[in-house]
Amino acid sequence: MAQPEDVAIGFVGAGVLGSGLALALSAAGWRVAAIASRSQSSAERAASLIDGCAVGENAQAVADACDLVFITTPDAAITEVSGAVTWQAGQGVAHCCGAASTELLATATKSGASVGAMHPFQTFAAIDGPGQAAERLHGVTFAISATGWLEEFLPNLARSLGGRGIEIPDDMRPLYHASAVLSCGYLATLLDAAVGLWTNMGFTEEDGVRAAVPLARATIEAIERQGPASAVTGPVVRGDSATLAAHLELLSRHAAHLLPLYRQLTESSLPLARSKGIEEPQLEQIRRTISVSD
Repeated sequence: MAQPEDVAIGFVGAGVLGSGLALALSAAGWRVAAIASRSQSSAERAASLIDGCAVGENAQAVADACDLVFITTPDAAITEVSGAVTWQAGQGVAHCCGAASTELLATATKSGASVGAMHPFQTFAAIDGPGQAAERLHGVTFAISATGWLEEFLPNLARSLGGRGIEIPDDMRPLYHASAVLSCGYLATLLDAAVGLWTNMGFTEEDGVRAAVPLARATIEAIERQGPASAVTGPVVRGDSATLAAHLELLSRHAAHLLPLYRQLTESSLPLARSKGIEEPQLEQIRRTISVSD
């Protein structure tokens, strides 16, 4: 396996992820040699944080200077950027898109390059600069698909960041990405609904956030320690149809738009309730409650 000092790594795209990953790899001992971006100022800011990192005039300049190039542009631009570069046989090219695999780098493959996809299962919302992005990359799971020498090299990069690299079959990558959306984007949607109920009760959004976030955080910590089945609470896993009916009745009067979501989440909680020992007659009563209560 190549040593960090033997591999020059470059980045095309100096957004939050590109800058953060470049900084994290440099801090882990890898040689980040060049970075380019559509915005020259973004590339200059990222390069200024990394010893020995040059600002490339364009993607081709980075490719000419580096053994491995990460294309960390917006996902829709990855194929275009890859197709605009003349790659060398044996060179490494990777992207960080979650929903797609190495097919986005078909032109690099045709040139004889080793290609890969290395997506961090992490969010980069609401952060202040590359330093925080780099911190968020520590210890996370990376979904990796790769060919050639990148098959071993990309998992090694993940381990150097304190994380783990897992191989996701190409046809399963959208399913993997759906898990990321459920874990992050839709979690935010769910908490937005919870906070909204506080405003329905006459409180401010800030009040709702202050109330909901500690509860959500404690739940996530419990899941981390013991898994979802041990962390789940509430009327469904107690077999409490009366409380569910009361919820639905008030929701119908004050937040009717949430009724479909609440019913679907209740239905999706039934397997967890069964695992907690709730008997089938109680589960059937819950089904009747959520199907007829308005």
